[in-house]
Order: sequence, then C-alpha cells, then structure tokens
Amino acid sequence: MAPQIASRSQSSGDSVCMLFTDIEGSTNLVDSYPDLYDQMLLRHNELLRSAIHSYGGEEINVAGDSVFALFPASAQGVQAAIDAQFALTKEEWAQGCKPLVRMGLHSGKIRRHDAAITGIEVHRAARIASVAHGGQIVISNVVRDEIAEGPIGANVEIRDLGFHRLKDLRYPEALFDLVIPGLQSDFAPISSIGANRTNLPSDVPVLYGRRSEMDRLNRILADKQSRIITLTGAGGVGKTSLAIHAGRSALSFFSRGVFFVQLSEIDDPDLIASEICKAVGLQEVPGVSAVETVCNSLGGAEVLLILDTFEHLVEGAPVINTILRRCPGVTVVTTSREPLKLRSETDFVVPPLTLPDEEASFDQIRENPSVKLFENFIRRERPDFRLENDTLVSISRVCRRLDGLPLALELAASHVGLLSVAELENRLQTRMQDLRSKARDIDPRHRTLRLMIGWSDHLLTDNQRRVFYASSVFNGGFDLGAVEYLFQDEADVVDYVEALLDKSLLFRTTALGHPRLNMLDTVRDFALDSLRESGEYETVRIRQADHFTDLVLSAAPNVMRFNQRDFVEQLMQEAGNIRVALEWRMRQSSALQSAKLIEALRWLWISRGQFSEARAWADKALEHARTTGELEPLALILNSAALIRYMSGDSETAREYGVESHRIYCELDNKAGIASAGIIAGIAKATSGDPETGGMLIAQSLELSRLIGDDYGTALALIAIGEGTRAEGDETAAEAHYHDALKLLDKLGDTYWPGHLLQNLAHFRLHSGDWRNAAALAGQALAIGERYDYPMVVNLAIAAISGVLAAKGDWDGAAEIIGAVNGRLARLGVRFEPTDDADFQKIVSAVRKALGNKRFTRMSEKGVKRQWDEILLSCRAAVAS
Repeated sequence: MAPQIASRSQSSGDSVCMLFTDIEGSTNLVDSYPDLYDQMLLRHNELLRSAIHSYGGEEINVAGDSVFALFPASAQGVQAAIDAQFALTKEEWAQGCKPLVRMGLHSGKIRRHDAAITGIEVHRAARIASVAHGGQIVISNVVRDEIAEGPIGANVEIRDLGFHRLKDLRYPEALFDLVIPGLQSDFAPISSIGANRTNLPSDVPVLYGRRSEMDRLNRILADKQSRIITLTGAGGVGKTSLAIHAGRSALSFFSRGVFFVQLSEIDDPDLIASEICKAVGLQEVPGVSAVETVCNSLGGAEVLLILDTFEHLVEGAPVINTILRRCPGVTVVTTSREPLKLRSETDFVVPPLTLPDEEASFDQIRENPSVKLFENFIRRERPDFRLENDTLVSISRVCRRLDGLPLALELAASHVGLLSVAELENRLQTRMQDLRSKARDIDPRHRTLRLMIGWSDHLLTDNQRRVFYASSVFNGGFDLGAVEYLFQDEADVVDYVEALLDKSLLFRTTALGHPRLNMLDTVRDFALDSLRESGEYETVRIRQADHFTDLVLSAAPNVMRFNQRDFVEQLMQEAGNIRVALEWRMRQSSALQSAKLIEALRWLWISRGQFSEARAWADKALEHARTTGELEPLALILNSAALIRYMSGDSETAREYGVESHRIYCELDNKAGIASAGIIAGIAKATSGDPETGGMLIAQSLELSRLIGDDYGTALALIAIGEGTRAEGDETAAEAHYHDALKLLDKLGDTYWPGHLLQNLAHFRLHSGDWRNAAALAGQALAIGERYDYPMVVNLAIAAISGVLAAKGDWDGAAEIIGAVNGRLARLGVRFEPTDDADFQKIVSAVRKALGNKRFTRMSEKGVKRQWDEILLSCRAAVAS
C-alpha cells in the first residue's frame, strides 16, 4: 500500500505543485517491443491519469510518453506520484515491456495563456524531472519544505541529494528524492549538468546532407591531433548546427565535457575567456584573470570547447593559443566566416548543400539534401504540402538559384504560404537578377544570402520593415515588451512581429520558461545596416538603452538579496542587451547615465565573479567620464571602479581610484558619496601599508553612513572595522562589529556578506573550543554559499569544517578536507585573504602535528583526488551530525 502524506491543504500564495513524468529509455522500448509498446503506453497513461485525478490534479499535457500535471498543493502532487509509482510497479506488463517512469515535482507560480502554462518555475520543474532515473521521485527544496510541515506517514524518508546545476538555469538547485518502502530506492547519482558534462543546446534541427562533413569532423575530433578547428563558410551555411551535432557525437571522446560558448553577444576580445568561464560553470576569482581561471581549472582535463561566431573577435585568437598551450587536453572548435590565422589551426570549410543537377531524374532530385531541406521548411508553412513531380523541377531551380544555403532556403520557403512554388520561382528569379546587378561589391560567398534577405525585406510592408530594422538593435534575443518599448504606442507591433516570424526573419525560442524572439546573425547584420541608413537609428538606440537601463536599475537592489534568483537570471539573460545599452551610453555627451549603470551593475558582476567584464566596462566608463569633465559622474564611476578593483584583488588601483573619488565628493560636499568612497578608500589604504589613515576613513564613513541612514554603507563599514580588529587579534571586538553588521544585513535581506561573516564566527568558536557551535555556523555559511552560488563562501566554509572535524578528533577526515580545499584553491590559482588564511593555517598546523607529516600528506593527497561533490556531501553530513 502506498504511504500517505499529510500536509497543508494548499500551497502558499498563488503557487501550484507541478508534476512532470516521462519513461526512461522509451526509444529502446519501442525498438525492443514494437508490437507491445502502444498498448503499454496506453496503460501507462491510464495509471498516471487515475493517480492524478485521485488527488485533485489537473492534467495539462500528455505528449508521447511525457505527462505534465498541476496540483493545488505539494502534498497532493507527491501523493499522486507515490500512488502512480506503486500502480506502475504492481501492473503485470506483457512480455517484460515494463516502463520505468521518472518523476519530478516543484512548487511555484505559473502563468496561464489560454491552454498554455508558462513561467520560469514550469521550466525549473521540467528540468528537475529530467535528471531523475526511472522509478525515482525527485522533489525540489520548495516541495520538501511544504510536505515537511505536516507529518510524513509510513516511513517515507526524504533523502538529501545535494545541490545540482540544471540545464539553462543559473543557480544550483537543492534536490531531494523519496525513499518509500515497497519501491526501488537504490539509484545511481542523478544526471545533472555536472554528470552530463555538457551545456549543448538540445533544440538543434536535423542535419541534411552533412554526412561526409560529420564523418570527417568526427575523425578529427576523435584522434585529437588537430586541437583548433575552425569551421568557415558563408553566413547561414549551417556552421553552428554542424559544430553542435559534432559536439554531441564527440561527448565520449572528452571525459570532462563538451561546452558551447556563444560569442555573438560580446564585442571585446578581452571577454572571450570570461564567456568560457560562464559556459563551463567557472566563477572568476579575485586577483586572477579569466584566462588564468580557465587554464587553472581545466588543467589537463579532456574538454571540447565550441566557440560560436568568432569572426568579429579574431584579435582575441591569442587567448585560444594560451588555453591550448597550457591545457593539453583541451580541443577548440570555432565557427567563423574567416579563419583565425593561428599556426596550428585546421581550416574546415563548410560548403553549401549539394545541389541537384539540371539533368537529374525525379528520384535524384527527391533525394537531394538541399531539396529535402527546402521541403522540410515548406512543411512548416503548409503541413499538407506534398512533393509532386510537377513541383520538383521548380524546387530544383530554386535550390540552385540560392546556392544551397540553408538560411536562404528557409527564407524562401517562408513565402510558400502565400505563393505556389512556381510563383516563388518566377518572382525570385526576377528580383534576384535586379539585386545582383546592384550588389557587385558584396563578397560572392555572401552575396546570395544577402540578396535573399533583401528580397524578403522588399516584400514587407512599411510598418513590418520598421519593426524588422528596429529589432536588430537587440543582442542575444528580446521579448515582445522590449520591441514594443521601441515604438511606445506608435504602432501595435504584435501583428508585425508575427509577420516577421512567418517570413523567418525572426525566430521564436523559450528561455527561463518565457517566449523569446531572436534573429540569426546574418539577418541581424542586414537589418542593422538598414537601420543605420534610416532616420530612426538614434531614436531606436536611445529607447533600447532606456529600456534596459530601467531594467538594470530596478533589479540592482535585489541581486544579493534572498529573492535574487529571478532578478539575476533575468539580468544574465539580458547581458547582450545591457552591453548594447552601455556602449550607447558611453557615446553620449554626458556620463551620468553610464555612471548610474556601472553603479547598478557592480554588485551583480562582483557577486557572480564576472571581474573581467566589470573591469572592462568600468575602465571604459572612466575614460568616457574624464572626457566629459563632469565631476559627479566621474566620482561615482571612480567609486564603483575602486570597489571592483579591490574585490578583484587589485588593492593598489582601488586605493588610487577610491582616494580620487573621496576627494571629489568632499569638494562637492556630497555626504553619501563621501561615506561610500571613504569605505573603499579606507579598506584599500589599510591593506596596502597605511592602516592608520585607512582606519580613520572607515570610522568617518561609519559615522556619516549612520547620520544619513545608509544601512548598507553602515554594514560595510562595520565589516571593515571588524576585519581590522580581527587582524589585530581582538576577536571579541570583531565579533561585536560582525553581529551589528549581521543585524543590518538581515534587515536588508542581503545574502552575500553573511556567509563570509558566519564562517569567521565559526573560526572564533573553534578558537574557544566550542566546536558544536562552530559546526552550526560553518554549516549555515556552506548552505548560503551553495544556495546562492558563491564559490568562495563555499571554500571558506569547507575550510572551517576541516577545523570542526579536527576538534572532534577526526584527524584523517580533517586532512582530507584540507587537501581538497588546497587542491581547489591551487586549481583556481588563489589564496584566502590574509585573515581567513591565517585561521585556515592554524587548522592545517594542528592536523599535521596530530597525524605526523607522512600520514598528513597521504590523507591530504587522498582529499585532492576526491570529487568535490563528495567533499561537499561529507561536509554537509559532518555539520548535520
């Protein structure tokens, strides 16, 4: 009998519980039981439907072997999942055709649009289900909390699976599964991104006519003799799709993974390594460049990096050389319209699709890859389309006229909804001849595609064309609200956007659970050139910058708070558009708006470890502000730049900027500015040889912050004073300052600094012999670091936990943790800050003394070799006990 769970009758607020299920290995079942599969699937659906309806569930969607249902509360959703697993287990399946169903549950807010259910939480729920194994019920932290509030019956155990990164989601998720008597409970580790070792997109179209290119590229990747391969060819020829398909095929060749790095959203070659960090899941650390972080972290690991859209960043090619030289196991595939000109580069030319001969038979035309692709595109417009002999000759001529370029074929096919194939051919022939005569200066490799985009543009209405050109200002995609903002009620853009989607000039995707629009790079280049020639370029750029400035300013106060997830994920998603806004602001005669943007973005960049990008934009903004001669913006940018420099390990430049900012604010008699700049100038001075002056500046900032009611500035000043007294050995005074800061941080909802301070307090407890409270404090710091993805907080908390194990007499365990921490820091190329490092070294010395050098070395080397996830699991268990 299925255990019964009691809980609240409904979830908090307006959230619902979402259940996603699917059959593990369904393709193998179809292949193995072709005569039984349909009947099995029908019975599977009946059993799930019965369980869902028994607990008030709403069946939203059944697609193939996948089911999506909603429940009013987590208790009902979990009970339905348990009952369904019992029913599936008890069923007698014919001849072994037994489905193993994985299930995932999450509770959160949703949006309803007619029959569609959307939202980031729906996306999250689907990702949670996707990492489960057949027969397993995986639940989110939210569901765990909701069902734990009531009694859990019949020995149902909620098992902690730790934090896991899920595809397309920025934050690691705390996941749990249910251990239920009578059901399977022994599962392999769940297959999150760390296990799958890839972030490759899943929605890549089928390749047509690329077997020889795939075979050749697979051979190159398998033998690993060529470690930099550049796929070159005209825009729209299919380089990206080929690279992604090859990456999927090469997963077995690269033990540490295959990672896709999209470079189209950046214009600065100095940010290439930073984008690699984001794709691989590495966080930049203070004092270490992004390329150093990549090299230190990857080391000798076997990794394939796919760097997409490199042609505008060829000056950054030396970054690739550095990575290849220092990481002997790394192979790089780039896509570019031209080679990178590296000495070791293999230029892999991606040709257009094979074209049908003029004298080809009907059967030969039918099997031609460009014809098959064109037919597939037509079916998107006309699902009932059939390739008949009377249309084959026309299609063959269209494919030849468009040189077999996939994007050109897609654009042409989008018009078949209104035109017959013969009409398309006639109009295309006339228009292309006219355009070719006007486009003799275009590179022949790109001429056909550009002419095809121009022909599609020619067929637009004036209003459709305005929206098409204006949409090119976005970088990395946009939503409908963003493009509507560009016209500010001048036009109802929805119909025009739909028309552009119909004509394949825009395409629709889903990101973070919401619909999103985008343009292919080649189409965007054409539209952006056209926008520059129009009279609307400046207006559109201003409005784009205004829209994303407003987004940044409204989100900035929340990027380190308890509710940060939605804000940070949105800002990360809009990074390309924010860069466009920053670049435009820095062309203007005033630096005020760019100063506000840099100030608003600084804590996002710092807390997420995006130091390369932070420094690059701060330096550009500083250069811009010095040319405008405005003191207020200059002081604001200097203050932000000082903080960025200090937090990234450059205290000398931080002191220079901080002192200059403080001086300007004093001249302006700006008390808020004086207080803020005084903190960073004081810290930088105190840590670079002038503690007396630095201490005075911090004390003055504390007094001013309190006077003007700046709680955050007050908290930072208290932390700074606490660090100073800690360094002097007065832990009692330091703790008093920390507690005062923690009270303010709790009031503000800040999550970044409490993790740092709690691990400091854990060390203080260890020094006084109170290891139990030290364990509790270190555990809290670890939970904060993992939940909000603050890697250095995690590292510091783990270091403190090694001290807890030592205090309990588990010297071997402590040595393993010490080895793991040292190994991780070495791979990152960093050390803890001096006060944190001093406390860690006390623990190291005590453990070494207790074990002796030989055993300490052996056990710490064992820790270096352990997987970091295992170390985290051990540490969670240590503080829990």
